[in-house]
Amino acid sequence: MLFIMGAWAAQAQTPMPQIIPTPPGAAPQSIALSTTAPPQFQVRRRIFNVVAQGVMRNDPSAEAALDKILTDYESVAFRYTPLESLEIIGFYYLPREGMEKAFQVIVAEQVMGWYDVLRFASESGRAEIVNNEGFFKLPIAIGGPRISAQAAKYFSERPAQAREMLARGFAMADSWRETQNYDRHWPAYYGLERLACLQDHSKCKPASELDRAKWDAAWSQAKERITAYYLLDKAVAK
Repeated sequence: MLFIMGAWAAQAQTPMPQIIPTPPGAAPQSIALSTTAPPQFQVRRRIFNVVAQGVMRNDPSAEAALDKILTDYESVAFRYTPLESLEIIGFYYLPREGMEKAFQVIVAEQVMGWYDVLRFASESGRAEIVNNEGFFKLPIAIGGPRISAQAAKYFSERPAQAREMLARGFAMADSWRETQNYDRHWPAYYGLERLACLQDHSKCKPASELDRAKWDAAWSQAKERITAYYLLDKAVAK
């Protein structure tokens, strides 16, 4: 998980970084992975982390930089990778809008993201995305104990509404299932295979891809995984 790590705090006295607005149209797809430069989604995440640290220090330049990030993020639906979106939602939107409004967007992003993971990540890549990046817990965990407590209360006291928001999130994701607005191959940058490639270019292999005949099943599995994670697959108590 990149978000709000101590390494970024050391940059407190450096000029606030600025994102480059995302070009319109379909995003480049990482069919061939770069071995010399980080992918754009990781560059943006690192900038966001520095900006978020600045906001937490009440740095006026960070507020302006955050506004530019949010403007770019909101310019087109699913413009950023799910990891980026979940960090932004957890840091900015969830504390302001609450689970009542934010949960359906979280669901949509996680369905899209896990669908990408099932299609384009190796087994070790999937483990890294879940365990190191905290993919499923990310948006709520970023908010800290207060947001975590609010989320737990929401699921406990309003399970019917949570299921309704889950369904809305699924519908949103269905409408954008195959969008190319962001790099759908982002999960290929994780895993032992990627590390071996960076260390020795002779070991680089094409990014893995799930048999396309299994993509529909992967879409269903993504929804099932999200539903189970939030314990919304359990029967509602009468």
